[in-house]
Amino acid sequence: ICQGGRRHKCKVPDRCSAAQMWFVAMLVALGLIAAAGLATQNPGDSFFFCPPHRHQSQAYAVPLASPDAFEPVLASHPPGSEAVEQAIIVIHGAGRENEGYYADMVRLVGWQNKQEHTLVVAPSWGEKHCTAADWSGGTSSQIRSDAQAPYWTVDRPFWTTGARSWIFGGGSDQGAHSFEVLDSVVEWVQANYPRLQRLVVTGFSAGGQYVQRWAALSPEGANGVTRSRGLPLRVIVGSASTFVYLSEERP
Repeated sequence: ICQGGRRHKCKVPDRCSAAQMWFVAMLVALGLIAAAGLATQNPGDSFFFCPPHRHQSQAYAVPLASPDAFEPVLASHPPGSEAVEQAIIVIHGAGRENEGYYADMVRLVGWQNKQEHTLVVAPSWGEKHCTAADWSGGTSSQIRSDAQAPYWTVDRPFWTTGARSWIFGGGSDQGAHSFEVLDSVVEWVQANYPRLQRLVVTGFSAGGQYVQRWAALSPEGANGVTRSRGLPLRVIVGSASTFVYLSEERP
């Protein structure tokens, strides 16, 4: 379990609270579901669709630093909902299947009867053009309808420079870096859900690699809390194939 950003701590707790056990169980279940889906996936496949194939009524555009850009997300509660007390931001794997990860996490939350007070948010790091009008109808007053989502194209050969460079915080074709984009999503969640009390950021497989690096390098989560509202922030990494170390110390 990793808590915090630049000064994060990663540990295996001696005892887990009921809430921790519930979430870890959900993450394991999500991993099994995702692994089953990957069994039929071909290398290089992408499942990012704009507009979304499903859940179009849950599609929202998150403002980024540039007025010409936005981040496409799916969210289980509309902005402004006062029922939300906790949020789970779930990051997809290498296939960019944000809709599947979103649906799986929403279902797992529902199995625990926690859906009323739990927000599930699923961003996507796409590889194709997507405008705010296409993604969510361009209904936000903060975002131009022709604003473009960041994307990482598939015609560059290496993970660290090409379509999967988002895993390492790499810059998109428009210049936005994926770690900065997630910072904006964390800020958007806090700004739009007034009774939010805590956040979890989690990812599986390539998404696990991504959130572990984001936790180490993002200013979010320093001392275990968010920047703007000081809410508890927990990062949970699932089945990452690589990890970043900031020193020679190893567990």
